[in-house]
Amino acid sequence: MVAERRKSESYAEYCRNHAKEFKNLLRDEAGTALESWPGRTAAALLILASVITFYDASTLRANPLANYTAFTYSIPIGIIVFYPIASLLVSSVTKYSPLILDLLCVAGLTGFCLNVYFIIEGANTEPQLEEVTFVLQGQIAFVLSLSSAFAFHTSFYMTLLRNFLFAIIAALTLHYISVDFYADNRLPIVEGFFMGTMIGWVFYDAMRAQFYLKSTDADTRQHLYNQLSKLVYPHQLERIKLGDQLENTMPLKEGKGIINVFDVQKSSDIRHEKTQDFFMGVFQSFLQICMKGYEHNPLRSQAFRLKETGDGFISAVGYPFLPVDSRSLADSAVSTALLMFEAFNVEVEKFNYSRPIKGAMGLAYNSVQGTFQSGGIRSYDLFGEALIQASKYEELRKQPILWKIFTRHAKGLGLEDFHVLIVQEVVYNSLSPSYRDLFVEIDLNDPELIENNFQMMYDNDANFIYFHLLE
Repeated sequence: MVAERRKSESYAEYCRNHAKEFKNLLRDEAGTALESWPGRTAAALLILASVITFYDASTLRANPLANYTAFTYSIPIGIIVFYPIASLLVSSVTKYSPLILDLLCVAGLTGFCLNVYFIIEGANTEPQLEEVTFVLQGQIAFVLSLSSAFAFHTSFYMTLLRNFLFAIIAALTLHYISVDFYADNRLPIVEGFFMGTMIGWVFYDAMRAQFYLKSTDADTRQHLYNQLSKLVYPHQLERIKLGDQLENTMPLKEGKGIINVFDVQKSSDIRHEKTQDFFMGVFQSFLQICMKGYEHNPLRSQAFRLKETGDGFISAVGYPFLPVDSRSLADSAVSTALLMFEAFNVEVEKFNYSRPIKGAMGLAYNSVQGTFQSGGIRSYDLFGEALIQASKYEELRKQPILWKIFTRHAKGLGLEDFHVLIVQEVVYNSLSPSYRDLFVEIDLNDPELIENNFQMMYDNDANFIYFHLLE
């Protein structure tokens, strides 16, 4: 019992805090009730009641006022019939559907009172009058409770006031028709008021519960949607909404692409209270670059963010997303790399560290394929030769002999600290002349490399490597 009361209180509080939305729901529900099966059922019952009353008054009791009983419910029947037509012609009518439903209820109650008047006034004999008044007495509480039971107001106090007015209308009308009949039916009027109000409260509480559950369920779905949007791309969300499986939302066939592996040089030496915030800012900037020009038909963007690795960032150009421009894949990859270095410099400047912070990138072109993990959280991943080779090209900066060459070249450029971009031979050869001119060639058969026992790992076909230094 306590739990039920707490639920009711939570529904009431939620409806108060979302009064406008609750009012809109009640308005829509009232309009639906008038247009659909509740309204049609009410119209059918009113027509049936009119036919039965007319038949009983005219045939069985020879009531001279019987003809009038056939039309006592014409107003409520007309409201039900013409409301759908009126709402189609004038859409603003639907805003008043709760009041129209109240009008329907009071019209039905008034129609019943008119029936009482015609039946009593048309009674031919005293025994017949006693008989019809006895029959009508059993209907008063039922009709009044039915008229009062269903309302669509945001406040139950409004419904309570409405029901009280209905009871007053019924009492005054019956008193006007016959003082004796009213005196005999005061208790049924009170019973009808309380019975209708109790049913109305149950209905109102059910509407509050419906609104609470529907709204919180919608809020939950929206929250889940917002959180899922952090895990997958927009086109994946749309396809999932249309019923597609997650595994069908990203390319899985083997293809070719250029992998970009970024790492911060000597990241373990960075000592700052906001180091994590710095890396988050860098990766967010990189993600924005990757998402430039994103569209899903066909899938394309500046690059595809594969993963963040603590102090590193891996992206792909050409797979699984096509590049956004018509330049060669190599040009797109180098252009993206240069944009990332620019964004990195901006974040370093914001970080305001006491020493220079520089990055390194490796670019490699080879086979790559998409996959979803076989179990658990089905995250999308890439594998293939391109990833291995790009990682190894980025790590070439750690080779002492190559770092010596980089440093020597940097001094010639007047640089003490520098970013380094190292690209595979096939990437360099695919570049347009303007980008190719940026890079310096290192012959892997250079005596200096041979003397220092340098060996190229995971790219046996390579004869050269190329690097570009940036401030």
